[in-house]
Amino acid sequence: MTPDAVKEFMRKQIDDARTDYTKDLDAMTHEQLAATPGGSARSAYDFTYETAFVNRRIAKRLRGETPEPHDSEAWIMAPEEFKAKDVAKQELDASLQEVLEAWDRLDAKDLQTAIKLPSSETNALNLAHMAAHHTAYHDAQLNYLQSIHGDDKVHWD
Repeated sequence: MTPDAVKEFMRKQIDDARTDYTKDLDAMTHEQLAATPGGSARSAYDFTYETAFVNRRIAKRLRGETPEPHDSEAWIMAPEEFKAKDVAKQELDASLQEVLEAWDRLDAKDLQTAIKLPSSETNALNLAHMAAHHTAYHDAQLNYLQSIHGDDKVHWD
């Protein structure tokens, strides 16, 4: 596969993850998105906020910027102003758009150039994969919550 083909393939993976996640958010009610099963599980708003947060950090790295430090020892929780379905959808979409715009500006020949992290290094291809994979991972959590509430449909078709 040529570097340009790899770049286009990863772009599609990120965009598909965004489309699928958004369709699953659309299929859920605010009450379902805000629920904390068992009283201690993170809500769909919490892990959607985390997904947008991580995506924005990825976009910064792809642009050659250094994201601000954050406490990686604690779960990322959504602030109250994020806990509305339209806000969650808008923020998730905007975060993935940031990733795609940064990805699109990269030259295909630079996809494996080292990007320094605080304690290791990565590259743009790994970061793009992380954006798609992490978004899909949390979309699977949405699917699980949908099934808990009696919705066994696949909403991405």
